[in-house]
Amino acid sequence: MTVGRPVAGAPRPYRFPDIVRHRLDNELGVWLVPLADRELVSVQLLTDAGAAAEDESQGGVAALTAQQLVTGTKRLDAAAFAETAESLGIEVSSESSWDGARAGFVALREHLDAGLSLLAEMVRTPRLDEGEFDRLKAERLNDILQARADPGRLADESFLRHVYADEIPYGRLSAGSPETVEPLTVADVQAFHGSRYAPNVADVVIAGAIDPDVALAGVERHLGDWTGEGPGHRTFDPRQRAGRRIVIVDRPGSVQSELRVGHLGIDRHHPRYFAALVMAALLGGVFGSRLNLRLREELGYTYGARCHFDPRRATGPFTAGAAVQTEVTADAVRELLGQLDRIREAAPDEDELREVRDYLIGVFPLRFETTAGVASAIEPMAVYDLPDDWWQTYRSRLEAVGPADVLEAARELVRPDEALILVTGDAGRIRDELVTAGLARVEDAS
Repeated sequence: MTVGRPVAGAPRPYRFPDIVRHRLDNELGVWLVPLADRELVSVQLLTDAGAAAEDESQGGVAALTAQQLVTGTKRLDAAAFAETAESLGIEVSSESSWDGARAGFVALREHLDAGLSLLAEMVRTPRLDEGEFDRLKAERLNDILQARADPGRLADESFLRHVYADEIPYGRLSAGSPETVEPLTVADVQAFHGSRYAPNVADVVIAGAIDPDVALAGVERHLGDWTGEGPGHRTFDPRQRAGRRIVIVDRPGSVQSELRVGHLGIDRHHPRYFAALVMAALLGGVFGSRLNLRLREELGYTYGARCHFDPRRATGPFTAGAAVQTEVTADAVRELLGQLDRIREAAPDEDELREVRDYLIGVFPLRFETTAGVASAIEPMAVYDLPDDWWQTYRSRLEAVGPADVLEAARELVRPDEALILVTGDAGRIRDELVTAGLARVEDAS
């Protein structure tokens, strides 16, 4: 007897927890999310100290600054800092992205105040030791070399470099390049910290087993007298390097070709943000997406194909990609472009759209199963100044996306005629076929 595919049920109701907001006299924002049924508390301090804030000649200084926060304070060297965190049973972390830096911890509720004290100390008076800086810098340079030896990571980096115009920061990885990281000194990190870590451009998020009044009092006690003033967001207008073309990044002997096809996408405030999310999922964001069905299931060219938007404060990239067998490189590029054309030609049928939309709506609550997940959800609200009901209305706005909305988003936001087609692979084996295919002019990566 043939057993049919199980039918998915309707997504269960979910409501994002209530948020209590405050702003201290020093302009520090405070976001409190009480979760009475939890045992843990997650705390994040966010500040406008991401890679977009760097001078281009110092690309990578934001990442190195954030990493150094967990290596000690003026009072505690690296060993003493680690011992203090361990004695409290708290897990401390710090990192940066394009649009901000974050430092935080997860702890039992009884260690919230002690954790806030340590967090305040590491953000306000970090040790920024030269020895620790040299160690982290060496690790970063080594990671870049390892990334460039990996075809997928090399393709990702090369795509950014060739899709954005030369002077646009987004044309590189947020953690910098060898050319910008190598000259950095601990003095650069100290200067970046002094200019970018300040209460007027920062927010504290606390989610979990808290009494909001007690948590607010703790923030006031440890961060209420924090002084300084950050300059605010750096703004720029991303521009694309050129029109449709194929760029080959040569990896002699490679048995696969890494494909990256795309162009500039959207920012976090784009009016078609939700339609874009659904459209990208339908095209290449879930296992049953069009790209995956065509390139993997029907043609067997790849183990997986995908696409996504990367919305940032300014316009981030839209990228579709796959790793394919070398001998089908040109055919795979043709098929991928064909799917980009197809999604612009007609609206999806309701069944296809409902399946993708229900998946996005159904998995939505999973990201909030932990206090850390809830705290992380506040970050885009604080960083991008999103409305207070962002998560409460998130699922309903996904659900409201109809076939016509997907088609309109595709026609505006997917532009195959402007696409950079970046191919990382054995140029000696793929160049002639790509030229013969006539899909776009072919050039070698600079």
